[in-house]
Amino acid sequence: MKKDEENEEFYELSSHVDNLIKKKIDTKRIREVDRSKKTAAFESVLDERTITQLQKILDKGILNDIEGIISAGKEANVYLGYVQNSHEVAIKIYKIDSNTSRWMKNYIIGDPRFKKVPKNIAKIIYLWASKEYKNLKRAQRAGLRVPKPIYVRDNILIMEYIGFGSIPAPKLKDIVNPINKEFLLNDILDFIKNLYQKSKLVHGDLSEFNILYHNQKPFYIDISQAVSIEHPKSEKYLVRDIKNVFRYFEKYNMALPNPEDFYYETIEV
Repeated sequence: MKKDEENEEFYELSSHVDNLIKKKIDTKRIREVDRSKKTAAFESVLDERTITQLQKILDKGILNDIEGIISAGKEANVYLGYVQNSHEVAIKIYKIDSNTSRWMKNYIIGDPRFKKVPKNIAKIIYLWASKEYKNLKRAQRAGLRVPKPIYVRDNILIMEYIGFGSIPAPKLKDIVNPINKEFLLNDILDFIKNLYQKSKLVHGDLSEFNILYHNQKPFYIDISQAVSIEHPKSEKYLVRDIKNVFRYFEKYNMALPNPEDFYYETIEV
């Protein structure tokens, strides 16, 4: 009898959180994205453990409400949420998935900050969420333009929301012709250099897909894979970041600095 009551309580909890997430999804985004894909995006992160943890976060008052999905990716989904005074936050929920956890190990193994790599899939994902939280903290302390991390628990990361009201800031890839491209280029290159020299990190996946364009300024996101400069593959990842940035700006026929010179300027610490 007790087991039945526990099951009933869980399903009520699941329904409550699911409804919180689904009830105010922006209708425009629903039209733009196929409904079946939207459903799959919810189901891919809302397992029993995640639903239970979300309810605890709501009960503690860390979150007041959860709304619609902002983005769905291979690693995580990001939702719009609210804290006190109706202030928006971004809620990143990492998928507990064996395929995802496998590629994550490339960025964990060899990073001196992590002495042991868990074998349990869920614990790897939890470590990954904590890693992004700590990376954001490091970058923020260096004065870099990244979302402020607010709270992390298991596979749930709450951070500053970048956007206007319920409209999230677009990614740089979606901006057809950004103004002041020279400022944009210099800001991105400064981010790479300062992240390396001040935060002792390499982003590892920097491109127009992981930069938000807000108030005509770049904001740097998806920093979960960032590795310590002591990681054995940090230089490889740094070169890749630099190539991605130069490739993006080459299409504008701008006068660009020498990427090799910039690489050596960055690593001279």
